[in-house]
Amino acid sequence: MLFYLYFITALCFVAAKNEEYKGYKVYNIALLSQNQQEHISELKNDLVDFWRRPNFQYGVVGKAMVPPSLFNWFEEKLEEFGIEKDVYIEDVYEFLTKEESKSKSSADNPESGSFDVKRYHSYDDIIAYLRTLQTKYPNAKIELVEYGITEQKRPIVYLKVTGNTNTAAEKPIIVVESGIIPRDWVTIPAALNIVEKILGEQRFLNGLEWIVVPVLNPDGYEYTRSNLRLWEKSRSTSSHLGAICPGVNLNRNFDMDWLRFDSSSSPCSPIYGGGGPFSETETEMIRHIIDRNGSKVKLYLSLQNNGGYISYPWNYERAANGMFVQNHRLGLRMVNAMSETYNVNVGSFLFDRASGTSSDYARDRGVLYTFNIDVVQRENGVVIAEEDVGSIVDDVWKAVVVAADEMIRLYV
Repeated sequence: MLFYLYFITALCFVAAKNEEYKGYKVYNIALLSQNQQEHISELKNDLVDFWRRPNFQYGVVGKAMVPPSLFNWFEEKLEEFGIEKDVYIEDVYEFLTKEESKSKSSADNPESGSFDVKRYHSYDDIIAYLRTLQTKYPNAKIELVEYGITEQKRPIVYLKVTGNTNTAAEKPIIVVESGIIPRDWVTIPAALNIVEKILGEQRFLNGLEWIVVPVLNPDGYEYTRSNLRLWEKSRSTSSHLGAICPGVNLNRNFDMDWLRFDSSSSPCSPIYGGGGPFSETETEMIRHIIDRNGSKVKLYLSLQNNGGYISYPWNYERAANGMFVQNHRLGLRMVNAMSETYNVNVGSFLFDRASGTSSDYARDRGVLYTFNIDVVQRENGVVIAEEDVGSIVDDVWKAVVVAADEMIRLYV
């Protein structure tokens, strides 16, 4: 029966933009007790999409998108756990249509110098913009590295940035990864904003080397722009069901406790972990970056959009890593520098246990300071209006400044 539902969903992909979400509702999930928190896992289902997970400890109201076929089941579960039924969006398709009509289409020309990093852009325009940086910033050493190509023949790239100075000393490396979950649009301008800020701060150029992955999942990202705004995977067709259920959740494809928690072996699931660890070129690139640079990588930042958290490993088990004290103290300082409300904790304490994540892999490979910056949401969850992007990404930069200064203090 579940496969049948997935098959019908797959057939819907040929429909008009976002039509799959017709009739879907979004529920607010406000928890009043720790007992309710402990029951949240029973609301999990491959067809229930948590835009933001509720958290009783931090007073975070969750948001869950539910298809019509599960309304009765979901509402019965809410009643069973004593959670108030509160429908926030009556029809997700109508909501997305209205949001899209309000958004401005980008008229920027990357090659003319008018590219605004605090707006949403096509992947082609982002690549064109990155290619202009060397000319625009002659005081920096900038290299755009094309690692490979995606299923749909788009280049997968990362940017290397440091000061244009002759020095034999190895610089500590900071890796910034964004766009791993394609619907998390706001993480991409956050990464591009980091690049522009770095290029304006000589101490960050002279003391550090930066590797920035602005869009780890370009195929998925373009699919959210043209077809399904809330898509969470790549567009790989390598599985045995690839023709009707394409894609791999890249943040479940790393070789760290692969396919055990909050991950699926079904290609039709939004949390499908792939045919094996590093089955995807996109995740292979992250492995390449970490393995090639080894102990020089001192800080790894994964930008995501789960609603106002800075977390650190582990994600796969309910335990902190050996750098718990240092990670937590630095995380608190990062949060204290920010204007918005962010909370700090071990990833598996903030969310459910999750296997195969990029930040856990980086920590397991010896990167001592590894964080997820889960960008704060607005009232509409993962769908962040373009007008709010500027203030959000500037706030993320404040946290990055604290972390980067700490790397300079420790290693330069």
